[in-house]
Amino acid sequence: MILLVGGRKGGSGKSTIVMNICAALAQAGKDVMLVDADKQASSAGWSLERSTNQPNKGVIHCVQKYDEIHKTLIDLGKRYECVVVDAAGRDSPELRSAMVVAHTLLIPVRPSQLDLNTIPDMQKIINDSRIINPNLRVLAVLSMSPTNPIIQEANEAKEFLSEFPEIKLLSTIIRDRKIYRDSIPEGLGVIEIDNASESARKAKTEINNLIEEIYGY
Repeated sequence: MILLVGGRKGGSGKSTIVMNICAALAQAGKDVMLVDADKQASSAGWSLERSTNQPNKGVIHCVQKYDEIHKTLIDLGKRYECVVVDAAGRDSPELRSAMVVAHTLLIPVRPSQLDLNTIPDMQKIINDSRIINPNLRVLAVLSMSPTNPIIQEANEAKEFLSEFPEIKLLSTIIRDRKIYRDSIPEGLGVIEIDNASESARKAKTEINNLIEEIYGY
């Protein structure tokens, strides 16, 4: 499967989600190729840290590719079991090019009005892409959501996204937890980090649930 993670808004936790998806897939024994199509190269840097300092963890192959990337993705999709693409958080050539060949688009959305305001324009881009790629599956996941149960932003975001039935909102919510930030400098995903705290346990559950909703395992 070619999984594209992207959207029109930066700061949504997109690269963090990509890293954790790749780590979970690698731990499950999948043959993973990470394509960093964001010129900030956060995912590529994490992958390098992992290959250098975590030799006993599951292997994650990584390439950086920009501009029109669809031909590269078609080729990689034939050679790797799981291709995960980290596209920049904006309307970019990489995002649009990947959307015409991806099997699944995952849109991380912070439960804030600024993020939600990008959804109508994202829907237009999806409609354009489906002219060429009619089978594109489009998912959204609430990301960096407050852990405080009193804050109702997540529920408000769910209500807003219900107005876009072609974008399936996943049940999993990725909360704003420090453990996600702590794992990245080590080249790890949260499911791999040696931490017995309640926050770590909940983060691991979030990523495992996300994998199950996207891949079915």
